[in-house]
Amino acid sequence: MPVLVIEPGRRLAAVRLKELWQYRELLYFLVWRDVKVRYKQTVLGAAWAILQPLATAVVFTLFFG
Repeated sequence: MPVLVIEPGRRLAAVRLKELWQYRELLYFLVWRDVKVRYKQTVLGAAWAILQPLATAVVFTLFFG
């Protein structure tokens, strides 16, 4: 049985950035949906996305600073 090897093309990063820019609305909606689902059941809601890293920084500062 012959083996078929598929290799990626030699595309530049600029082309990928162009594709990201082209589909920016889709990317926005997918990211926003993920944030809503992740923080929907928390008491603080989407604010937890900001408070969690701040709380981590405070704890590290208190223990290691």
